[in-house]
Amino acid sequence: MRTLIIKGYGVSLRVRRGLLTVRTRDSSETVPLAEVDSVLVLTSGVSITSKAIRALAREGVQLAVLDRRGLPVAVIHHPFTTRTTATRRAQYEAIYSGRAAEVVRAVALSKLGNQAGLLRRLRRSAGIGELAEAERKVLKVVEEVSKLRTGSLGELREEVVRLEAEAARTYWGALSLALPRELGFEGRDQDAEDPFNSSLNYGYGILYTKAWSAVAVVGLDPYAGFLHVDRSGKPVLVFDVVEVFRSAAVDYPLVKAFRSGLRVEVRRGLLSPESRAAVARVVLGGLRERFSAWGEVKELESWVRSFTLSLASYLRGEAELRPLVFRW
Repeated sequence: MRTLIIKGYGVSLRVRRGLLTVRTRDSSETVPLAEVDSVLVLTSGVSITSKAIRALAREGVQLAVLDRRGLPVAVIHHPFTTRTTATRRAQYEAIYSGRAAEVVRAVALSKLGNQAGLLRRLRRSAGIGELAEAERKVLKVVEEVSKLRTGSLGELREEVVRLEAEAARTYWGALSLALPRELGFEGRDQDAEDPFNSSLNYGYGILYTKAWSAVAVVGLDPYAGFLHVDRSGKPVLVFDVVEVFRSAAVDYPLVKAFRSGLRVEVRRGLLSPESRAAVARVVLGGLRERFSAWGEVKELESWVRSFTLSLASYLRGEAELRPLVFRW
């Protein structure tokens, strides 16, 4: 299965007899609908027929339109989801049952554990000895989070956010050592205009679309989160799920790509259209990488769906919720 990337002015997407056709002014590409699991529209100037939209939705193919920063401005998928009523009722009740606190812990431990794992892999593969101390510090935070037994959900969130911020300073400082100096990366700042921060922003936007689809398919409400506090109009549960996969799906593939020579063009703080496509290819390739966890090996995009399915089952009281930390 593949993700179809569409960009450029005057580009059109049509469907006929089970075939998707992408036409530009100079060329045409045809892909069997059965071989596509998502479509990403990266730029303005693209036209999509209503017949194509219906066919994509009917076949369960997600259609996402991204803005210039990579954030989804529209996500279209099949309207029928799994066990929606029971799952959402349990999701809302979790705030009062104590299950919400376990979700907060699981998300935080997954995120921190995978940050430490990425540092470990880079230390071994790139031979950067300084990353060993950073890994140790992040693992110390993992231990602190695992011991948290704060009273209220609000207090737990505050303590987790504080500890995550402590780990983040270490993590991003360590990653700066693994990147070429010419990139000017001095730490994570979503408002910064250096090539790596701009690429991270765009890559996370693509991950948001994958997480949103996985949340919706299992019947969860994307706007009712656990680690992230509810904010009107913000899909905070999607943000929670994204935290689990940032390191594996975006950070690591982009670090590898920039170390291997990838360079992007930033115009007024935003990636150029060609650079957006390049970053998208890197992140989508990362989502096809196979990772091991919970005694299974599968592609990272499948792990996103597995985690949301596990979360929904836990909220309904059908299973335990385990942190998802990959074997790096």
